[in-house]
Amino acid sequence: MKFKIKHITNVIVSKKSSTLQQILMMYNNHKLLFAPFHGITDKTYRNAFAKCFGGFDEIYAPFISGSGTKIINPSKLTDITPILNNLIKTIPQILSINADEIKLFGKTIKDNGYDSFNWNLGCPFKQIANKKRGCGILPYPDELHKLLDGIFSDLPVKMSIKTRLGYHNSDEIFKILEIANQYPIEHIIIHARIGKQFYGGDTNPEKYIECMSVSRHKLIYNGDIFNISSFNRVKSLLPKQEIWMIGRGALMNPFLPHSLKGKFFDNDEKVNMLEEFNNELLNNYSKYIKNETRLLSRMKSVWGYLSGVFENGREIFNKVKISKNTNEYTAAISNALENQFSDENQQSIYLKEAF
Repeated sequence: MKFKIKHITNVIVSKKSSTLQQILMMYNNHKLLFAPFHGITDKTYRNAFAKCFGGFDEIYAPFISGSGTKIINPSKLTDITPILNNLIKTIPQILSINADEIKLFGKTIKDNGYDSFNWNLGCPFKQIANKKRGCGILPYPDELHKLLDGIFSDLPVKMSIKTRLGYHNSDEIFKILEIANQYPIEHIIIHARIGKQFYGGDTNPEKYIECMSVSRHKLIYNGDIFNISSFNRVKSLLPKQEIWMIGRGALMNPFLPHSLKGKFFDNDEKVNMLEEFNNELLNNYSKYIKNETRLLSRMKSVWGYLSGVFENGREIFNKVKISKNTNEYTAAISNALENQFSDENQQSIYLKEAF
């Protein structure tokens, strides 16, 4: 199904108008990356999103862990192989603090057609961070230094890093960046929070600005880009930033990446796209998730975020959540699609209250 995309180009405003500044910022040709989310953005979701919505330039796959140091079981790679099945450029990600495991991962994905991967140094979950994985390694720069020495002794593909400003405090990042400067890292994505915040509290773009003066690598901003207004607020602080990673904002509002590139859909088109997306997911998940309860659980995870694109998102999701079979689920989605779309303020409130 094809949809008309509306471009706002012929806008007449005063040169002194703040509206002009917002428009110029918004319609720059930004490169947008889709952040990984375990339990949601698997291959089926990524391909359905690319097919039904689009707007992103790259999608990062959820991390693979425990892949081993001798040989990687092909079952560990089913979410990223075969590479020809990807409908959009996909970046594999690994969670590990073992240099040999990371090098083997790099060699294995190269054998499968990839030329780069991402190392997760940002996951804030306690059960991971307490083992010095994810952002739990950030308070230990000397250990990270040894890891990077081991990794880059024999790495056949490019490696980027996704991290946070720190685990305990936002000054931890500076030592990490100074160490990273010594290695040929492709780029560093920084979620502008510390691990202890999880996803609560405010982001700290001012600290990200300080990082730009320390790092010699290309930095990519991530954190709380939920709508055009929040994007413009951060963009006003980072006028030269060209690459952005977006996560929860796009899980809730899949039209967001297009909006940030100056492309808009009318409400009827949005409803049709959402319906197509839901059907694409349900049909493809049902091919390998035969248990109806598990199938519905997967779809409910998606709608936990997606309900926020409508007014009364909490009420909509509650109806989806209590569905006990596919027929009840389908009826709940049909009802959801009849609702009005939410505005930026309603979407921000939904994310803060629901997650």
